Amino acid sequence: MELIFFTKFLKGLSPSEIGEIARGLKFDGLDLAVRQGHSVNPSNVQQSLPAAMETWRKFGLSVPLVTLETDWVDPKSRELEITFEACGAAGVPDIKLGYWNWKPGHRYWDEVETIRAALSEFQKLGEKYGVRSLVHTHSGGCYGSNASGAMHLVRGFDPRYVGVYLDPAHLAVNGEPLPMALDIVGDYLKMVGVKNVRYRRADDKSGSGWKREWRLLSEGLVDWPEALRQLKEAGYDGPLSVHGEYSVREDRSEILKLVAQDMNYLGPYIL
Repeated sequence: MELIFFTKFLKGLSPSEIGEIARGLKFDGLDLAVRQGHSVNPSNVQQSLPAAMETWRKFGLSVPLVTLETDWVDPKSRELEITFEACGAAGVPDIKLGYWNWKPGHRYWDEVETIRAALSEFQKLGEKYGVRSLVHTHSGGCYGSNASGAMHLVRGFDPRYVGVYLDPAHLAVNGEPLPMALDIVGDYLKMVGVKNVRYRRADDKSGSGWKREWRLLSEGLVDWPEALRQLKEAGYDGPLSVHGEYSVREDRSEILKLVAQDMNYLGPYIL
């Protein structure tokens, strides 16, 4: 299983600076955020991605995943298709889509059919450019917030072009056990997100309520050594995207120190 670094927090850095950081932290590759403000972004992806990929190859880094803007879910968008074309040409196999969000007044099953119609078009883009669209299991009011919900969206599509990106921390928040989730998604599993979360009492005067806290991998609801064992037992040997999300973060240097701790923690269990 490759360890890849989600570049969300490396906004504004050059490809060379990103490469130096990722290799210094002993990553195998990148989960590349193609978003505004990043060195590779929706406005320049056709020109900048090939050059950036060449830079990262010199660092020994792969790019198995591109992560889009969180609201990019329209397969008819010309800007989005250009990104698919650029990824296909550069050899990036997977693209994480944005999120479809449930809101009060929405009829869940009607919206599911709308999303499936969009995924049908994403499958066509995948066939055209040789890339796969991934639905990320993000807790909260997202369609596909766990494995069960994700399968409402992707079931029946070709897993060569439409897949599921499981996130055990978000599954833990939603209460779906990882072994059950792995059984549910089966061959659609193409990517796994790595972070951890726990709850703490909200710091308000009432003393009621709980808040999520994104923590080191050793400190949350997910037992990562056991999760990695379960992934291996299920036959998963794909990438692990380390997200670097921490509620205690202060700045990039602090985030990178925490990521280094998490990489040291993960190391013995990846071998």
